[in-house]
Amino acid sequence: MKRFLILVIVALSMLVSADARDIEYNMTINESGTYALSENMLVNYGGIRINASNVVLDGQNHQIICNNSEGTGIYVGAYEDTIENITIKNVKIKNWSTGSYIRWNVKNITVINCEFENNEYFLISGAVEQYIYLNTIHENQSVDSYHPLTSPKLVYTYGGNEYTYRLGNYYEGYAGTEIEDEGVFKGVYEVDDGGAYDTYPLIKTPESYSIIKTLYPEVESEYEEDGALIADIFALESRFENYVITDAPVTTTSSSSSGSSGGRSYDSDISDEIESKVIKNFVSSATVLFGNGIDEQYAVQLRERVTDANGFTISGNTVIVGGPLANPFAREYNEQFEMPISNDNPGENRGIIQVMTVQDNSGTIIRSYTIVYIAGSDRLGTQAALEYFKTLDELPEGPLMVEWTADGPVVVE
Repeated sequence: MKRFLILVIVALSMLVSADARDIEYNMTINESGTYALSENMLVNYGGIRINASNVVLDGQNHQIICNNSEGTGIYVGAYEDTIENITIKNVKIKNWSTGSYIRWNVKNITVINCEFENNEYFLISGAVEQYIYLNTIHENQSVDSYHPLTSPKLVYTYGGNEYTYRLGNYYEGYAGTEIEDEGVFKGVYEVDDGGAYDTYPLIKTPESYSIIKTLYPEVESEYEEDGALIADIFALESRFENYVITDAPVTTTSSSSSGSSGGRSYDSDISDEIESKVIKNFVSSATVLFGNGIDEQYAVQLRERVTDANGFTISGNTVIVGGPLANPFAREYNEQFEMPISNDNPGENRGIIQVMTVQDNSGTIIRSYTIVYIAGSDRLGTQAALEYFKTLDELPEGPLMVEWTADGPVVVE
């Protein structure tokens, strides 16, 4: 028999914008990582609060249910600091005064494949750069959102055909007058009299749409050669009817620091030599570990803030720099990787880049972390792997062996 989490809290007056942050929540997430529900949550007033950047909350098709139709199901946002890169998916949020409350200082949040039922407000959001799509919204729920409820540009299949387009949400009981081939109703759907809009409301339930690729546009102040601004209008801080298209400036400007309006989502101490934003964002979310002074010199080539591995306990994404002889954390996990590191493996002047996911299955919330292991049989091997890691577009799926040569790092086939 499944166990339900029960939390009894004295009722507070419900002024969401002022009081939602003061609720005692059943679960508060204060560290980056992936969190998954292993069972339904039945609580009385506060469900889950997300208080950190780089968080994925996966409901795994479980429910967060309020026992008395009060409070907030999922609250996202720190009181003062901006938090970024949040994903909420695969969860049913039911019977709340506010299903999901997202503060104004939250940036880049995605809510996808969720179901909202019997909430007074299924969503209240002031977030900057929000993507809310492929959700099922039951009838008789209000919404308050500063920005349209829609996806980034997607490549997806619908009805046996492939499209590059945007998608909104499925609203039970809504039937638009005209249908577009891409599987959405024509025109803008005013979801609620409060001024929230869906620009691509779905004509069928979300399982009818299969995403192949998500095309997040650049949101930095960069321009193509023809002077066209690369941006996503749905990330702008204005209601859609106020968007005005003007000629883009012909000069370029540099990207801004983390937390500003330029869209850069990684910390300011990340090395400029890392070319891919995917890699930069991962390193930004991770603790970079070294075992001795030599490996520390390599580690700071990824980011300025690095951590001594001695006594370290994993609590989030991690990058290990250096092998098991000097790095105790590497020693703990070395044999769990597909290609353990030793003086003989992978060999002279060779290093390996490896990725592994580990899970903490204790408790109701399953936490998942990604460990990247960059190490070699000798110093040049570690250097080769590290230098090549900085050129990657994304984390490799399998071990990547690299050798240091007179021409620099070269992948060993």
